[in-house]
Formats: sequence, C-alpha cells, structure tokens
Amino acid sequence: MHLQLIAITPDAEALIARCARVSHRSEGTGLESDRELIRRLIKLGHESVLEHAVATFAISGVSRACANQLTRHRLASFVQESQRYVDVRDRPLVRPPSFSDEDWQEARRLYADALTLYEGLVARGVAREDARFVLPIGAATQLVLTANFRELRHILRLRLARSAQWEIRELGRRMLTILLDHVPSVFEDLGGES
Repeated sequence: MHLQLIAITPDAEALIARCARVSHRSEGTGLESDRELIRRLIKLGHESVLEHAVATFAISGVSRACANQLTRHRLASFVQESQRYVDVRDRPLVRPPSFSDEDWQEARRLYADALTLYEGLVARGVAREDARFVLPIGAATQLVLTANFRELRHILRLRLARSAQWEIRELGRRMLTILLDHVPSVFEDLGGES
C-alpha cells in the first residue's frame, strides 16, 4: 500500500478559523488562536467550517475490496484505475495478514489462473469490460481521493474503528498520520482510535 498527499488547502487552519470568525464574530489572530478556535468548534460539533479545506490523496497497492469500501463515501470525489482501459496483468494481488503461506500460495495460483482466463477471453474477442468479471476483488488498484476535512473526519471515524476491515483501517491510519502533520487541530482528536 502506498499513500501520498498530492494537494492540500494552503494555510488550511487559518482559512477554517477565518470562515468560523465570520459566523461567530470571535476575535483572535495567529496559529495558536486559530487552532484553539478549531478545537472548540469540533468539540461543540460545529464542523461545517471544515468543508472549506480539502485534501487530495493518491492511493495505490490497495485491493479493489478496499477501494469499494472507500468509494462509498459519496461526499468525497474519486478517480479509480479502470480495468476496462488499463492492462491489469501487472497488478499484484493484495495479501491479507490472516493468510498462511499455504493459503497465499493457493491464492496466487488462483489469481494466475484468473489472469490466464482473462487474457484468453480478451484474445478471443471478449471486451475487456466483460473479461474483467473473472478478476478477483483482491487485485491491487490505484485511485485518487479528494475530500473536504469534514468528510475526511467522517471517513476516518468509521474506518479507524476496530471493527473496520484491516486494509481500510491501515489506510485510514496512514491518512491520519499525514493529516496530523499538516492540520493537527482538525484531526488530533481522532488519533486514539486506531
């Protein structure tokens, strides 16, 4: 799994605080004042001002199962690698940590068989969009996610929970680590859940 922050609102905490001060007419200047205001708003549940700042992540090496979970968050925007237009033969299979070495070898064999079947279908004239139906959900993919900070908080609250699937929980943990480096006041209260 690889995660890269490719864009984030510049001076996001200052922007959020400025937007909040329009509504609340509160005084204060400087980064610490802005951060205290943001923390107070989050504690009170007044998170609409967080929608003014966004982050964009490039994600690769996750399974299509993980991508399917992530793209359920419809207030975010996504672009995912197309199995219709992209040659999928070089995509690895994502290994769940629960697989023994024996399980993994069998899964890799089945994946190789699926790729062989896929290639044969395409060679016989079956459209890629139909041939891809034989590919497993564990095949690696890549996507780009853009979301405002309010939606990112929502995604992280759900996906960092212990009950979340291991792969998306790890993705959430990595996203949180990156976001904490850039906008700690917005995401620091989510740090203890992973």
